[in-house]
Amino acid sequence: MPASANAPSMPVVQSAIETIVDEAISAAPDCVLRRAILPAINWAEVAPVKVALLISTLADARVTVPRWLAKQLLLAGHALPENLEKTLTSALVALNRVNGPGSSSEKREDIAGMLPALCADDQIEADVAAALVQKFTALGWADEAVRLALAQQLRAPGILKRAGKAVAAYVDSLPTVRVRLIGTSTTQTLADDFKPSFAALGWRADVTQADFGTLLAELMRPPEGADAHVVLLDLDGFAPQDWRRSAADASDLLAERINHLAAALREFTAHSQAPLLINTIPVPAAPAAGFLDRSHASGLRRAVDRINRHILEAAEQSKQIIVVDADQALASLPIRDQSDAKLWYYGRIAYSADAVRLLARAFAEAWSSLKRGPAKVLAVDFDNTLWGGVYGDDGVEALACGDDFPGNAFRALQAECLRLRQQGMLLVALSKNNPDAITAFQTHAGMLLQPDDFAATAINWEPKPDNIRKIAAELNLGLDSFVFLDDSPHEREAMRRLCPEVSVPEMPVDPAERPLWLRRMTRTWPLRLTAEDETRAALYAARRDAENAKASAVNFEDYLKGLEQHLTVAHVSRATLPRVVQMHERTNQFNLTTLRSTEAEISALIESGDRGVAIVGRVRDKFGDHGLVIAATVEINGAEAVIRSLLMSCRVIGREVERAFLGALIEDLKSRGVRRVSGDYIPTRKNAMVKEFYASCGWQSAGADGERTSWTFDVTAMQPPRSQFVALNWEA
Repeated sequence: MPASANAPSMPVVQSAIETIVDEAISAAPDCVLRRAILPAINWAEVAPVKVALLISTLADARVTVPRWLAKQLLLAGHALPENLEKTLTSALVALNRVNGPGSSSEKREDIAGMLPALCADDQIEADVAAALVQKFTALGWADEAVRLALAQQLRAPGILKRAGKAVAAYVDSLPTVRVRLIGTSTTQTLADDFKPSFAALGWRADVTQADFGTLLAELMRPPEGADAHVVLLDLDGFAPQDWRRSAADASDLLAERINHLAAALREFTAHSQAPLLINTIPVPAAPAAGFLDRSHASGLRRAVDRINRHILEAAEQSKQIIVVDADQALASLPIRDQSDAKLWYYGRIAYSADAVRLLARAFAEAWSSLKRGPAKVLAVDFDNTLWGGVYGDDGVEALACGDDFPGNAFRALQAECLRLRQQGMLLVALSKNNPDAITAFQTHAGMLLQPDDFAATAINWEPKPDNIRKIAAELNLGLDSFVFLDDSPHEREAMRRLCPEVSVPEMPVDPAERPLWLRRMTRTWPLRLTAEDETRAALYAARRDAENAKASAVNFEDYLKGLEQHLTVAHVSRATLPRVVQMHERTNQFNLTTLRSTEAEISALIESGDRGVAIVGRVRDKFGDHGLVIAATVEINGAEAVIRSLLMSCRVIGREVERAFLGALIEDLKSRGVRRVSGDYIPTRKNAMVKEFYASCGWQSAGADGERTSWTFDVTAMQPPRSQFVALNWEA
């Protein structure tokens, strides 16, 4: 067929594809529900204007953009409206910020605050992590690209290539650890993976390898100059099978080899001061004696158990020997994928590429833990971390902790805390609550933890970074020995910014995932356990009241600036009335009067014309939308107004949202001709934190009636309170 006959085919095909895309967008609500057509579209070739039409079509049909579609669009380079970010993971939010409008410097500043969380997040999808690194590299953000690539390399193999040449420069800037690598098989692949694995933990690995087949000689006469010696063991390399031997002879030969290894390990500790890291041999991919593999003399699993037992015994006798449990290191990889037959037969490489990466990280983590020591303190939040619910709003009885879901998941996390305490870690209570929140552990039947399980407590409304510094001083421990657990991304962000020495992992959103997640956290793994570890918590409890030190000052303003808070204020409507009523029913801590206004009472107020007003505020920040969290009701009598209720959810306390909201309320009253506003503080057992709120906002005292205090604000002569950290706007 002549070439000219084919010439029109490309435009025709392109037109057909465009038609399919247009039809899919017009039928988007049905396509989303059926998950049809839309997943097959290459959105990178679709114009942004059509993507905007897709989103508006779904919005008009009141169909939420599903996460799978949002991910497709973001990976294709499109940006989504900011109001959709609340349904996205933190990594997808970051990708949306990078794809969105704004200068490179503005985007980089935005990402800077998110990067520590992204690096700490062990649930980021590989393709999203890779896309972020590629975007960072394209924008010239070398440091961000390398840090994220190193942190996520286990979940996204090949991600380091996307960071380009910057990786080598970054690694060269790190402090050096000299590693001598010995193995019973080829060690080159492990040596290669040591470099990124150690770099992810802050070290540049300078690796030298022993000659093949020199394991015992190297151990008996270890060369000088190494900071650490690493032994990579595998079964076939250490104890190859000879099936012409009888089972008894094979067992005797294995015993001889094990004895030689044990003697070599003893010789190593006699001639070297450097640590020796050695792995156990993992479970065999297939048995040699079938069902009897663990009991019969010819069983491979039996052989593995015998070898590993002697390695562990050697480690018990010498603090220099650190054992890396290969089964634990490779737990995320199916046994059949831990080795690659072709690699073994081609080059005597015992482990697959994926297994080598996991073993490299395990060795690096063992070295890092040895160098800095395991964490000594677990600082834990209360609300929605150790129990489900909010103590101040829900009350003790409503807290979720017990035998039924989700309470059993929170109870299981408390059990993990007790396990760590028994192993020598100190527990610290770090909660934004009234001090009496600690009594929930005694009064709630489902709690496993008790107040005296905590070596120190900071249960107040002060910034948690301030509190953790004070506790570190009380316990005479460095901040680098602390691990901080909190369900709130805001609190984690503040801790990372203001106390960068503290380990702040990204806690899973689902409470059911948290117990095993904490158990897998290598930062909490002890290198050794002694009888003294069980008494450490009691020792610190006895001395904590005798030690006093002033905590270092930190700049909390930087944290508030980085939150990018937005407060949207509106008059209460029929749509928002149910939430406002609920807040009046449940809010206890930030509540000036604790008047439990009913729906009928608030409805009457908002329908009273110029005799009353009720407003509500929605807060969002770079982490997402917090919804309606603050409200007030006011009675108006000509030029006089009385604040009947002013309350706010505790999840945004201490971030100056309350100041901005009060200022907006005063401005609204001023526009209605009000010249003087008054309000009361009525104390309760739970609202002591707001006792000085009016005073802190510049109001004048108008006297007291017992514990009840009254305050006034002259609208004509005084400036309403404002906050430089909260952007305010009114919703029509």
